[in-house]
Amino acid sequence: MQRRQLLISSVCAGLAACTRTPSAADGMVMTVRGPVAPETLGLVLAHEHLFSNFGGEPAEPAEYDEAALLRAVTPYLQKVKSLGGGCIVDATAAWFGRRPDLLRRLSQSTEIHVLTNTGYYGAANDRYVPSAAHSEDADAISARWLREFEDGIGETGIRPGFLKIGVDEGALSEIDRKLIVAAARTHRATGLTIAVHTGGNPDAAAQQLEILASEGVAASAWIWVHANSALEIGDLERAAERGAWISLDGLDVGSIGRHLAILNRLRAGGFLSQVLLSHDGNSFRATGRAPRAYDALFTHFLPKLRQESFTEAEIAQLTRGNPQRAYTIGKRLQR
Repeated sequence: MQRRQLLISSVCAGLAACTRTPSAADGMVMTVRGPVAPETLGLVLAHEHLFSNFGGEPAEPAEYDEAALLRAVTPYLQKVKSLGGGCIVDATAAWFGRRPDLLRRLSQSTEIHVLTNTGYYGAANDRYVPSAAHSEDADAISARWLREFEDGIGETGIRPGFLKIGVDEGALSEIDRKLIVAAARTHRATGLTIAVHTGGNPDAAAQQLEILASEGVAASAWIWVHANSALEIGDLERAAERGAWISLDGLDVGSIGRHLAILNRLRAGGFLSQVLLSHDGNSFRATGRAPRAYDALFTHFLPKLRQESFTEAEIAQLTRGNPQRAYTIGKRLQR
């Protein structure tokens, strides 16, 4: 195994130029139970946290009261399944609560597909970025993420289904830039989609897209996470014009009007095929914070879309077709 990893590092030194032979995962979605065909996912919640340690001390792997966690999270997943959900993209990153083994147990017991991730969360003032990343270059960081994709996370054998990165408010910092470069190079090597916690920061979104372009990665490989926080919908339209995914993932009962306004604008602009919907929910927090449900899409938002004359085909596109395509493994490069 060591010799194999040395070979990978040697061949992919400078991952921007790496042209790996397509793997068996290309064209598939990598869940915690293995690769599956995109169309088998059903309705997808594109950005949730089944559990996290956010607000607590960084740890990888995270430690939990596992029995309490499983008791708390299982009913949430059972409810999602009863409402028609088929897949949850879990956005809890390394160092703030990621536990792929627990995700797999939950997925197996509830028969809900679940995706986990590789990458580092550079928001929260870099609290959850491991110290080594500050001294390593982008290729070294990317090589770590590539190893997780090739061999699995830790000793679990579970492979990530996407890249999860985060950036802080304001202009991109040095470490934020490095993480985006590393993500771009990992995408070139693996085809994993890059989901970046960007929030209401259009300048950082534009900077990220420029970095991706300089690395030869198309905007369609990138998801603007928490795009619903942007103050100006025009900023979302400009990112969508470049091909980016727009994730409206703060759904709750109180946000329905705002989400609908954004969605109507993107629909009018012809960008409905690039929109993802979710709640950014969290059903177990090790720090004791109150959980956040992830069912308003089913109970409130989809009925509202039907009242607003969204067709069943459009609803299926938003909840099934779009996220199934967004998380399908495949290199999306600049032409």
